[in-house]
Amino acid sequence: MSAPRFAVQYLEKPPEGVGPGQVRSRLRQAFARLPIDHVLLGWDLPPDLEEAAAEETARGGARLFRWQPLLTGDLHTDLPAEWATIGWNGDPVPGHGGVPEFTFVCPNRSAVADFLPERLEAVAARGLYQGVFLDRIRFPSPSPDPASHLACFCPHCVHLAADSGLDLESVRRTLGALLAAPDGCGRLARSLLGEAVEPGTPLEAFLDFRQGSLDRIVAAASRQAAALGLEVGLDCFSPSLTRMVGQNLSTLDGTCKWIKIMAYPRVFGPAGIAFELLGLAEWLVARGLPQAQALGLLAGASRLEIPATLAELRQTGLGAGALRDEIARARELGVKRLLAGLALVAMAGVHESTPDQIRADIAASRMADGLVLSWDLWLTPLTTLDAIRQAWP
Repeated sequence: MSAPRFAVQYLEKPPEGVGPGQVRSRLRQAFARLPIDHVLLGWDLPPDLEEAAAEETARGGARLFRWQPLLTGDLHTDLPAEWATIGWNGDPVPGHGGVPEFTFVCPNRSAVADFLPERLEAVAARGLYQGVFLDRIRFPSPSPDPASHLACFCPHCVHLAADSGLDLESVRRTLGALLAAPDGCGRLARSLLGEAVEPGTPLEAFLDFRQGSLDRIVAAASRQAAALGLEVGLDCFSPSLTRMVGQNLSTLDGTCKWIKIMAYPRVFGPAGIAFELLGLAEWLVARGLPQAQALGLLAGASRLEIPATLAELRQTGLGAGALRDEIARARELGVKRLLAGLALVAMAGVHESTPDQIRADIAASRMADGLVLSWDLWLTPLTTLDAIRQAWP
């Protein structure tokens, strides 16, 4: 099956007071405007809304995928606190906003590996889906504070790393030395963004170890999905950011039918390029690096055009050129069926784009095989869908 040309992420959360008829109507309006071939449906819906979306998707001739978090909790699943990832400082890594959907569990815990098949079995048992769109397939982002958020150092990771010849205590010592001085913090940030500034060190071995851990857990999920008759798509960080969350696009590409990259230049929420780079920049400044040096360091390591000041980065984010560059980088990494995620939701303080910016994002996405209209179709103006149809060949 080829990659989608137009996919939509729909209903991340059930809208308050909305019934099946309204869920159907919104999808019908979207199908009338775009040749949508995949609907990626959120995981927290009550059965009546889920079934309404499934029926309307079938009516539109599209395939229905469950948009499913893998390594976090959700509205229906409270994961045990002891499964949490553990940071360099020995504390559990907190979830963004403290919500279950952004509180990550360690993929190297045997209890986690035993639990994950239940999620896919439950999706298949519904009998509504042709595939799964796996989200939250990563370690927590360290960008808010690598000293506490870089994970995982739990006992399970210690033992598994030792089996492969990696001593996580040596990684702790390396990190401690880097964190002791502003320049060391800068080298750490560059390593997290994939620049090989510490070759042969325990830090680089640790970052490789994390990628291998995620490769295994995603490959296992993909094999199980295939056995259940479900295709697999992956929701991945933008290529310049994947190293710091443990994703290796080159190897993950072999576990799925297609990959969507979250190359969101103006999103100020988890996975947004602006959000993640701003977090690292503010951390570096707090650690003693001058603002211009911190931003220049991140621009060099990410190979992205970053505004010259923190104030400008907070206000404007990055331009559409970042989306184009990240798509090209994903191609260089060998992603064969590549979808560009377009952030279209209007949320004050998180994401707002002008019509001109959206048009520029669409033009920047031409190297991709298709688009994923990202979160969330329910909150996307219909005029935006019209503009996409006019702009995408």
